[in-house]
Amino acid sequence: MTDIFHEVQEDLRRERLQRLWTRYGWLIVAVAVLLVAAAGGWRGYEYWQARQAEAAGDRYQAAARLAEEGKADEAKAAFAELAANAPAGYQALARLREAAEVVKSDPAAALKLYEAVANDSAADALLRDAARVRAGYVAVDHASRDEVRKLVEALAVDNGPWRQAAREVLGLAAYKAGDLVDARRQFEALVSDPETGQGARQRADLMLSVMPAAAAAPAK
Repeated sequence: MTDIFHEVQEDLRRERLQRLWTRYGWLIVAVAVLLVAAAGGWRGYEYWQARQAEAAGDRYQAAARLAEEGKADEAKAAFAELAANAPAGYQALARLREAAEVVKSDPAAALKLYEAVANDSAADALLRDAARVRAGYVAVDHASRDEVRKLVEALAVDNGPWRQAAREVLGLAAYKAGDLVDARRQFEALVSDPETGQGARQRADLMLSVMPAAAAAPAK
C-alpha cells in the first residue's frame, strides 16, 4: 500500500512538473539566455573599459611628452581633449596638466581650471585636494587672501597629507597681505614639521630670515 502511495505521489509530481514546464518552460529558457548574455556583456564591457583606459593612458603620455618638449600649445590642446573625452580617471588628471600648461600664459584661466577640478564631486578626492593646493599657489598672486584661505585652509590640519603645501600657501598669502605674524606662524609650523620636504623647509627658512623678529606673535 505504501509503495502504491509513493508511486501515485511520483506520478502526480511528474505531471505537475510537466504542466509547469509546458506553461513556463519558455520563460525559464529566456531567463537563462538573458543571464548568460548579461554575463558575457559585462565581461565585454570590462574589456572595453580596459582598452579605453589603456588608450587614454597612451594619449596622456603623448601629451606629457609634448609638454616636456616645450610644445605648450599642442600640449594644452592634447590635455584639453583628454579632459573632455577620456575615461573619468584621466579627465581630472588631464585637467590638472592642462592647467599647469595654461598657467604659464594665463594664470586667471588656469585658476578656473584648478577650481573646476577642486569642485568636481566625481573626481578622486586626492586629485581634488591637489587641485586646491595648485590653485592656492596661483591665487597668492592672482586672487584675494580670502580666496586663498577658502581654497587651502581646510588642508592645513595636523597630520593632513597636504598640510605642508597648504601652510606654505597660507604663509605666502599672509606675507603678501602684510600679516607677518600669521606668515611667521605658518612658516615656523613648516620648519618644525619633521615630515616637511627639504625644498619646502628651505623656502620656509628663507621666508623667516627676511621677516623681522618683531613679527613673532605677541606674548599673552
